Parts: sequence; structure tokens; C-alpha cells
Amino acid sequence: MTLEYLEATFYTQALGGAGTTGVPSSGAQFSRGRITGAKQFKGFGDRIRSNAYGLLSDILDHEITHVEFLRGQIGAGAVGQCTFDFSAALSNVGSFLATAQLLENTGVMAYDGAIRYVDGGDNLQAGAQIATVEARHASYLNLINGDSPFPTAFDEGKKPSEIFAAAKPFIVSCPAAVTALFGRLP
Repeated sequence: MTLEYLEATFYTQALGGAGTTGVPSSGAQFSRGRITGAKQFKGFGDRIRSNAYGLLSDILDHEITHVEFLRGQIGAGAVGQCTFDFSAALSNVGSFLATAQLLENTGVMAYDGAIRYVDGGDNLQAGAQIATVEARHASYLNLINGDSPFPTAFDEGKKPSEIFAAAKPFIVSCPAAVTALFGRLP
């Protein structure tokens, strides 16, 4: 849940949006023109460059949907949102795309690592379905940033403490329940 809040907040601050329950609304840091005109898209041709903003907006919509879905599944037991600071990550389009790549690849590792904590049934299937979408996001961002969209034959799962450590540069504070949860998981 914390990872989805992190991602949804990041994209909302970068691209703007009304937010959702637990994700504050934000004005856009980057316009369509700044994204499509960025040097990271120069070598891709008109079709990829002209679709870049729309595809990044699709990722934003997916992350908000993930937050809403998980809040609905977890219900009253859902943890509160941390306070995030993405100012350094949103200083320019290159930083935004590099951070998006980091967050999406971290998301894949988080879902792959968390699968061991899911008992099964619908929650297991939902986690797997979100993980594959996160992997598609990561693949796109890897390509845009000049890395292999599919770097290995197996994705690596990370422990919750490792995921929390990767997200820590963007976390200002978290509710006690969140930090306690990360402390309890091996």
C-alpha cells in the first residue's frame, strides 16, 4: 500500500491530477510539451515521442487505480499515507524519468518479494496482476532511459526492509503503523 501511495503521489506531482483517497491533488510539474520535447525522447521518432505524455499519464492512472483497489481490499486495516518529498526528483524531465524507472522497478521487486506473505486466492491473483502491470511500466521506463526493457530472465523479489530503504530518500515521515509494519516483516 505504501509503495502504491508513493508511486501515485509521485506521478500526480509530476503530471498533475485530482488525486484520490489518500493521494493529494497537485498541479503538473511537467507539461505535455516539456515531456515530448525532452532529450530522452529525441532518438525515438515521432510516434513514441508524441505518445510519451499519454503513456506516462496512463501510468499515473494505473497507480491511482492500484491505490483505490488496495484501499478497497484492505478496508479499515489500510495504513495511512506517508508524507513524500519528490522535489529533487522533479527538478527536470530527466530526473523525473530516472526516478520513475527506479520506482517502477522497485515496485516489481516489492510485489515479487511480497508474494510470500499473501495467503492465496483473490489477493494472490490481484497481487500478481498488479505486479505484471508494474513490470510493463518498468519495461517502458527502462527503454526510455536507455536500459534493457527486460534485463534478466527472472525478476528479483526484495524484502520489505529493502523496499523501504529504496523509497526512504523520498519519505519525509510515515504513520507509526507503517514503520511498525516494516519492522515486523522479515
